[in-house]
Amino acid sequence: MLGRNNLVKLIDCYYREPLMKFRMIKEKGFSLYTTGNSYPYIFMVDGRIPHGGMFDRLKGLITIYAISKALDKPFKLNWSYPFVLSKYLEPNEYDWVIDEKQMNFGLLSYNNIIAYGEIVDPSRLYKKRSSETHFYYGYNSLDKVNAYFGTNYQWGELYRELFRPTTYLQRYLDLYQSEIGANYIAIHTRFMNLLGDKTETAINPELGSENQKSALVEAAINAVKKISEQHPNTRILIASDSMVFIEEIKKAKIDVYIVPGTVKHIDTAGETDDSENIKMFTDYYLISGAQKVYSLWHEGMWKSAFPEYAARIGNVDFERVEF
Repeated sequence: MLGRNNLVKLIDCYYREPLMKFRMIKEKGFSLYTTGNSYPYIFMVDGRIPHGGMFDRLKGLITIYAISKALDKPFKLNWSYPFVLSKYLEPNEYDWVIDEKQMNFGLLSYNNIIAYGEIVDPSRLYKKRSSETHFYYGYNSLDKVNAYFGTNYQWGELYRELFRPTTYLQRYLDLYQSEIGANYIAIHTRFMNLLGDKTETAINPELGSENQKSALVEAAINAVKKISEQHPNTRILIASDSMVFIEEIKKAKIDVYIVPGTVKHIDTAGETDDSENIKMFTDYYLISGAQKVYSLWHEGMWKSAFPEYAARIGNVDFERVEF
């Protein structure tokens, strides 16, 4: 593992990061230096390289924010792919807004740090840098950050420092919250390609027959029913990456609530429309407000970070259930 990690670091340092600089020269035009005086740490979600799903992005973002706090560096966020984040989330206690026109792209006056392969030892992230630095990262390394700097940052607390829903998003949250009520649990599933939705990266295959798909869906619905028996007189919020599963559970005789809209994975869709973005944000904010959050898992499915970290935002009990 150590050898592989060192190889990835070499690739990041001597191939991916120089390649990104040359790409930015091509896009922005050549300059050796750009004047700046604050030297912020900027977390990048710009579509120039793959970023992962919503919570992969948020995990990396919170990691870099924690490091910037520990080093007393200004933190900014350049999130423009596949949507501009500030349409849905705005600064809460800390102003992270920056426009790309304000950023430094002088060849010798900024750094790119691409470290997606360095989850085991993200030590390059800890260095205090004296120039503007653009970070590409997709993991929750908060435990490692706390151990290195002697801090005690908590993921949910850092998220709440940074973000609150915009007025635009809050209107939808208020509407769906009024429909589901205050007394509910949340259950999430991530089937990826198993049921043939074909909205995901090719991490797992589609099941080979309709009988296999039907059996998996039936087993998942039965798991939902078992959980519902533990919470009598409580509604169930269902969130899933599979529209196939969503359509089937609507037919089951369970008191479930499903946020309207279509599901897409934001790193594979290329672009998402507003209704899809609203569904994603309302799903995870409603999950964060549940009394308890469950994630269903079966062999071949994905142990999704989406419900786990949504629960952290709301400081809600989380349980992964194998069925």
